[in-house]
Amino acid sequence: MELITNLFELWDAAYLGDFSKYMYAADGYSSVFYVMLLLPVAVAFVYYIVLDHILLARTGKWALTGALTSVVAAVVAMVIARAKLEDYAFRENIYDAEIVTSDYITFAVIVFAWAFIFYIIASLLFKSFSSRCRNVPF
Repeated sequence: MELITNLFELWDAAYLGDFSKYMYAADGYSSVFYVMLLLPVAVAFVYYIVLDHILLARTGKWALTGALTSVVAAVVAMVIARAKLEDYAFRENIYDAEIVTSDYITFAVIVFAWAFIFYIIASLLFKSFSSRCRNVPF
């Protein structure tokens, strides 16, 4: 749990006050981590193994796929974070939390970046199994 928290808080460089404190207490980081990890890996698997089409063997299409996957991961992370925080605040009777929209946006940007990094790593792992997309991205 500490490693996952450190990934999202960038080793305290992106500590977001009440947002980070309550996300940790509500165990919201682990739910987001699984989405952030599994979604890019699944998309890379489909890109390289299932589809493996010559029309996809372009770096631009690979980057667009990774960016869209990361956007989806970021949006899902925001939805999960909002639900977890609202549920936790309701259960614990917290009414004075200072969580602003910019905290959610910062969190989504961090999730976007990590999801794209995981997409790159998964691409490097799966591209050797591909026959047509083996030179994408590098």
